[in-house]
Amino acid sequence: MDKPSIPSVNKSSLSFLDNDAFILSKESSYFSKSLFFTLVSEVTILLINYHQSRQKKYQTILESLNKKTGNNSISIANSQPRIIPVSKEILEVVLLKLNAFEQQKGYLSTSINLNSLSKILDTNSSYLSKIINHTKGKTFKNYLNDLRIENALEELKNNPQNKKFTIEAIAFDLGFKSAESFSKKFKSAYGMYPSKFMKNLAA
Repeated sequence: MDKPSIPSVNKSSLSFLDNDAFILSKESSYFSKSLFFTLVSEVTILLINYHQSRQKKYQTILESLNKKTGNNSISIANSQPRIIPVSKEILEVVLLKLNAFEQQKGYLSTSINLNSLSKILDTNSSYLSKIINHTKGKTFKNYLNDLRIENALEELKNNPQNKKFTIEAIAFDLGFKSAESFSKKFKSAYGMYPSKFMKNLAA
């Protein structure tokens, strides 16, 4: 019985298959590279757009702050008080002393609080708290922080020397006990952290 013969393999057909495999491999490699470069390009465009959007936002904030500066001075003595459970004489005296306290920037002291300020103004803490609540519409703590933050804006804009100092050092000079507290309150008031604000001023 004859053995089944194994069909002979045509070398030219093998060469054709190898050539096809090479072409497919080359096309696959080209497709992978093309896909990779497309993804990189799209991610780059997204990052550029994001960066430009952030810069535009910061520029808008800076322009807004430039307009606000100088027109936002605090003057408690000129505030129109509502009904306050203290006598008119006490109210007038305390408001005058508070105004002097602001002009002298007494709020920059890290040790100032309601009790210490009431002693400085020669009144009691209850009266002082009520007067600030009614004339400024805010708590003593917020009153103090608002004064510090407004002063911080002026200092950061107008004093180039601040760029040499750390945020922690600047915060302490402005009456804050920590850089974190200062940064959060500045961001809440003006829409960006003080470090970013100074960086944009330098740009």
